[in-house]
Amino acid sequence: MDENTELAVRLIASVDLQGREDLIGQAKLAFVDYLAALLAARQEPAVKKLSQCISADRPEDKALLYGFASHFLDFDDAQANLTGHFSTVLYSALLAAACPEDSVHDFLAAYIAGAELEGLLGKRLNPEHRRQGWHATGTIGVLGAAAALSRLHHWQGEKAAMVLSLAATQSAGMAFEAGSDGKPLHAGFAAAHALQAACLVEAGLTARTNLFNDETGWLAVFSDSRCKFAKDKFQSDWLSPGQVIRPGLWMKRHMYCSAAICAADGAEKLYKEGLRMADVESLTAHFPPGADRALRYQKPQTGREGQFSVEYVIWQVLTYGHIDDAAFRRSKVPAEFLKDLLKIQRAYDVPALPLAERAVPLTALTRDGRQWQADVRDPQGSPARPLTFAQEKEKLEMAAGNETAARIVKDVGGWPEGTLGHCIEWIEGATFDETTK
Repeated sequence: MDENTELAVRLIASVDLQGREDLIGQAKLAFVDYLAALLAARQEPAVKKLSQCISADRPEDKALLYGFASHFLDFDDAQANLTGHFSTVLYSALLAAACPEDSVHDFLAAYIAGAELEGLLGKRLNPEHRRQGWHATGTIGVLGAAAALSRLHHWQGEKAAMVLSLAATQSAGMAFEAGSDGKPLHAGFAAAHALQAACLVEAGLTARTNLFNDETGWLAVFSDSRCKFAKDKFQSDWLSPGQVIRPGLWMKRHMYCSAAICAADGAEKLYKEGLRMADVESLTAHFPPGADRALRYQKPQTGREGQFSVEYVIWQVLTYGHIDDAAFRRSKVPAEFLKDLLKIQRAYDVPALPLAERAVPLTALTRDGRQWQADVRDPQGSPARPLTFAQEKEKLEMAAGNETAARIVKDVGGWPEGTLGHCIEWIEGATFDETTK
């Protein structure tokens, strides 16, 4: 085992949340957010189709379904260093692999270990990784899930390295799948492949244990040898304070790509000031170069494509005064939107920003000659203005109903004490039973 991999394995195994109430609180909030995203999608036709062609008895199939469903509506959290989605992969893999007698403390520590590895690897690869067209939820997420499983089961040394290695060799996911079932499948594949890697190693199969060496390892492959592991920096950054704390998680109030959140809140500000789409002569969304890569549909034709269109998000706010999540389920976007789309354009004149910062200023001109502008840098749901536990409960109520949400919040509120038995039971029942009805 090379020294870089040895360090990564050792740090993953050493994650302990004693005295880290900040990490515990964020992991719990992320879990409630994850469940809201998972349960909101359980009646979606594509989720039902997937549920009907897999087996609830196979952990890999559970992970595939959980990952697909929790990312299907793009309602789940995102993180800046990863430029992808943490919890959909990590919690899906962990729930599929966990036993009823596993401790909640180990479950949350495993989530933090996986998130930490993902964030630090993403920090090294991005923004180039994203610009090359990779979807980090799949490519990096499978490694995070393998790390989480290793911590959950207390695997160390060569065994943990081989699980990471077999997961790493399955890294995949291309961003052009946005707007199709392919994108949420990346989350399901990543969770399932991590479990497959673990099962194969448990069965006695082997893998190379030098996956993070700087010459031929995983980072070298994805960066054409430009990115280095930087062992000393990796160790000093580990849980200092933690990737879920800084740069933190972006959590969503609505079902669209988080790259449009700043623009959505900017449009909401303008609407409150009196701007209406019907009065707009022209409107420009201003981006740093390449910052709209995830928003790949400038002329979406379906609601699904509209989830990845800043134009569709802005138009909803300035037309209705709010985001209508039902609009993202439409088979065709409204004709009024296509007509108004001629007024909306993008510009790339905002200076480049660090990965952790976002900015999408809006400028508009109305028919009466008035100029409008808004520049929201810290929208609601961003790390600077996080959703509260009460807001997450509302999100969960919308997804699962008041009774189920109350039970979940009560259970999670008592964490990290206890075991996962009750939690696993009701999640399996809610997900598999409901998707087959």
